[in-house]
Amino acid sequence: MTGPYRFPGLGLRRLVLAALVLSTALGGAILMLGILGSGGLTLLELVILGLFVPTFGWIVIPFWVSIVGFLLLLARRDPNSLARVGPAVEPRRSLTARTAIAIPVFDERPDEVAARVSAMLDSLAGTGEAAAFDVHLLSDSRDASVAILEERAVERIRARHPSARLHYRRRSVNAGRKAGNIAEFTARCRDAYDFMVVLDADSLMDGPTLVGLARRMEDDPDVGLIQTPTGMIRARSLFSRLLQFAGAVHGPVLAAGQAFWQGPEANYFGHNAIVRMEAFERDARLPVLPGEPPLGGEVLSHDFVEAALLRRAGWRVVLDPSLTASWEELPESFPAYARRDRRWAQGSLQHLRLLRLDGLRGVSRIHFVSGAMAYLSSPLWLGILLAGTAYVFLPALSGSPLVRDVPVGAPGGLSLLAVTAVVLFLPKALGVLLTLLRDAPRFGGAPRLIGSALLETALSVALAPVLMIHHSMFVAQIAAGRSVGWNPRDPGRDPIRMRDAVRITWPAWTLGVAWTIATLVVSPVFALWLSPILVGLVLAPVLVAATSGVRSGRRVRRAGLLTVPSEVAPPTEVAAVEGALSSDPGAPVGVLASIGGGAQGAAGTREGVMYNAERALFDLKRGRTLRVRDQAGLPHAPGDVLAIAVEELDTSRLDEFRRRSGGPATLVVTAHRARFLGWCTEAEAGPATAISIPLAPSASAGAIRALAMDPDDDAADAVQGSVADPHSSSSLALARLGRMLPAVVTAPVDPASAALAAALRAGAILEVSTDEVCRYVEAARSEIVRVSEAPVPIPGAEASTFVLFRDASGLEEHVAVLVGDRAAWPTPVPIRLHSACLTGDLFGSLRCDCGEQLQGSMDYFAARGCGILLYLAQEGRGIGLGNKFRAYSLQETGLDTIDADGHLGFGADERDYQIAISMLRDLGVDAVEVLTNNPEKVAALEAGGISVVRRQPLFGHLNRHNLPYVKAKAERAGHWLRDMLSQPVRGSRVAGD
Repeated sequence: MTGPYRFPGLGLRRLVLAALVLSTALGGAILMLGILGSGGLTLLELVILGLFVPTFGWIVIPFWVSIVGFLLLLARRDPNSLARVGPAVEPRRSLTARTAIAIPVFDERPDEVAARVSAMLDSLAGTGEAAAFDVHLLSDSRDASVAILEERAVERIRARHPSARLHYRRRSVNAGRKAGNIAEFTARCRDAYDFMVVLDADSLMDGPTLVGLARRMEDDPDVGLIQTPTGMIRARSLFSRLLQFAGAVHGPVLAAGQAFWQGPEANYFGHNAIVRMEAFERDARLPVLPGEPPLGGEVLSHDFVEAALLRRAGWRVVLDPSLTASWEELPESFPAYARRDRRWAQGSLQHLRLLRLDGLRGVSRIHFVSGAMAYLSSPLWLGILLAGTAYVFLPALSGSPLVRDVPVGAPGGLSLLAVTAVVLFLPKALGVLLTLLRDAPRFGGAPRLIGSALLETALSVALAPVLMIHHSMFVAQIAAGRSVGWNPRDPGRDPIRMRDAVRITWPAWTLGVAWTIATLVVSPVFALWLSPILVGLVLAPVLVAATSGVRSGRRVRRAGLLTVPSEVAPPTEVAAVEGALSSDPGAPVGVLASIGGGAQGAAGTREGVMYNAERALFDLKRGRTLRVRDQAGLPHAPGDVLAIAVEELDTSRLDEFRRRSGGPATLVVTAHRARFLGWCTEAEAGPATAISIPLAPSASAGAIRALAMDPDDDAADAVQGSVADPHSSSSLALARLGRMLPAVVTAPVDPASAALAAALRAGAILEVSTDEVCRYVEAARSEIVRVSEAPVPIPGAEASTFVLFRDASGLEEHVAVLVGDRAAWPTPVPIRLHSACLTGDLFGSLRCDCGEQLQGSMDYFAARGCGILLYLAQEGRGIGLGNKFRAYSLQETGLDTIDADGHLGFGADERDYQIAISMLRDLGVDAVEVLTNNPEKVAALEAGGISVVRRQPLFGHLNRHNLPYVKAKAERAGHWLRDMLSQPVRGSRVAGD
């Protein structure tokens, strides 16, 4: 779009739409009046009619809005200007205005916020307009530990984006909540910026959309606010995937219809929008309602009011559906969704008190009423259903008409039922039809799209009565004077146990059971009519529990259902966030994270206490039992455990282990595997990365191994884990350090055990403390020793030197290949961080592109006459060769490389590049041109103080074997491989350059 927004024929549009809505609502009212009886109306029938008319009129509005939106999108017409939509052509001129990207945060997860900010900064840099934007993180966090993490996250972003202007401020008093946070920022910075893009902590936009918003504001000086439609991303549970799919299919139709009639009086969602800074600060100041909460005091739902106040001051407020690269994340469970709705319900009912505010436009008042009706419609529907039940149960109530001789025939309930069904479900059908016509492949293809639509409709219908009860309770609580606070956003990612689901939904469940029994006794036919409502209420706990948690969403995704374009072909920014959150290079990772870090200053110590840990790892790899205690040299203390690695577990070793132990055994696995299979909730795990799983006394070695590594073990469905104790975590950390299968069996120590005492005397069991393990692991992460070096001429680079480094654990050796004369190296020097890949580097495996990348980097160095190859002993993204082969076997079952690693208990990338940073420092290198497609390598180098001046992409060739691997790295890990994926797929042999 260029130039000001245009809304031709807006008055006529609104008139036609209003006529359609009113005529349809009137038709429904006439049908209901006919059903209630042509001989007159009783008091109960008048109540039913009075409840039905506003409720039916409410659902008619989105019905016609969706039809209009469908027709506009089908005809490819812009809903604002009604002009035919053509290829987007943005002006080439540079932005002249300054724009602030304001992101209020309140006890959010800093790593997730940082990932989104970093992705947006990368995307902005690609537009060439990054200099026109500043980012402001506006913290209201009350938790001091969260604030510390926020500050660290900001420093990491600054290290990765040194040219970006990123500002962080934490308020000491969070007056006015989010609205007050934004108001304080605008008052403080109104003269520094022309515009402000307001984002929530879970919001994401791409660079072109941010630039497009700023250009539209420059082009139309009468616009005070532009709202973008928001798509949903990164849904994990079945519940959030339902919302995500519905938003992707039906959202565009609804947005187009809304823009058609709203014109310059659109609404504001509170985020993913741009505002004119001066106008917002001056004209959108929120009133404080007289009286006490919940209906008085500060307005909770500030966004509708701010839009209305801007429009009252003469500014245009526009919804622009053409800007689609604007996203947010969703609550992952029904309870989290309902908790958010409780606050919105209070704010929306407060809006009714503002209807008489002087100077408001009529459309703004409609927005206020619509927001309130989103919640009031639930008690209205419930009232209709209960009144209808009373009408059937108590015929005497309908025997004395108060209004006689109603001149309406009785066409029967089927006609009204059919009309209501069309009104409710036609908008969904239109969204699916439009998607089938224009975008089915990006939803998994037509059959899966239709199947997904049916699944979404069925589950939405089942959940609707439960939501109706919750909304009715919210309205009742507000009417009773009960206010709600403003708590940090709860994504609700954890699976919900059935007992908790019953506790959450007991009002709906109790009402549903009683209602079902009563209707079956009085009128089975009426029970059949009510069955869509009753089934949802009776099954409320099952629905809430079954749709929560990662596992519920994974199952439908594997079936190809509820798939959306952001998963099939993730936008670069979404993929970057996914990749950043699957591996955090700025924090302790891998084995170190398993035990929470090491003792300060002890990492380099190779004497005394570290010897036991070295020997312990050796014994663990040989299948021997360890005794893990609190501190070396201390007598037995409660909590000490025996531990043995699952990788070497067999029947004889397990029997011996049980004879020596003093209690029930547990399987200790990584939190990666526990969360992946739904064995432990995110809240239960917290920051811990080791989870304990109780084992049955009769569990065999084979069953334990299956539980530790099989992807679809039947016994896994009944598993429930808890955070592992420090002793068990330490033994798991040793197994991970040794690149073993990340699983150990532990059991409490019985100091009176004769078998244990004999084994200790004979030296058959080694004792190691958690402190010793912690220091050993920390040393292995970062300490290196230069062992030797020698000139090694290689083809194309005869002046090459190989330098061998060994880490402090003595386990791994890493090689730096120095190409060219070091005295003549340029700044920056080209480098490649290459993780060893036996199958690809030595044998040319077709499953990956590692060998080609290795050869490509050496060719690049030879052509430049200089360079450094850091050949790192991090086989299989840091999981070791044995686990890499296990992952390969799992990939044969249909898993991609990331899910295969996840099933074994590893993250998407277990590599730690601190060793590479130490090697570069030893070589005197502090500025580099890095050859990589991996954003995490760039981030890790910059976080470690190595300046990445340039990045050089490095591609191999696609073949049918490595295509899934490359796709997973691009789409799920955020690697920069789009250009490689655009290549044609070659045959079973990889041709050379």
